[in-house]
Amino acid sequence: MKLDPNASHPKLKQARAEIEAILKKHDIGGWCILHAPSHAELFMDINPSYSKLQGTFPVIRVHSKLEDYGGDQQAQIADLSATVNMINMMSEGLASNAMVFLELNAFLGKHLNATQGETTYNPDPPVGAPNP
Repeated sequence: MKLDPNASHPKLKQARAEIEAILKKHDIGGWCILHAPSHAELFMDINPSYSKLQGTFPVIRVHSKLEDYGGDQQAQIADLSATVNMINMMSEGLASNAMVFLELNAFLGKHLNATQGETTYNPDPPVGAPNP
């Protein structure tokens, strides 16, 4: 099957939808990269119920009012701490793995007689999401 490199890859879109459903079912955040030849699907969910983040990049806001917790500051702090912990763990994991992959990419580029092809990014919302 020959696919337009500027179009979505149907297999990746379906896998993305399934992974997003799993994140929602288990109420967890996540960051994921899927790959098929000439295509990649990158997405995240930073909005599980415990997250106080609203929106997605490039516009993310923190929503945490003490009145939403009935004045329970400990509950508010717990949710804010869970939010910060989620972003910290994702960012540290992404950063450390990015370095490993950059080193592997440099090694493969130097030692293999193969090309990686063109790398482009086409913003593409998940299945069922409105297209901005």
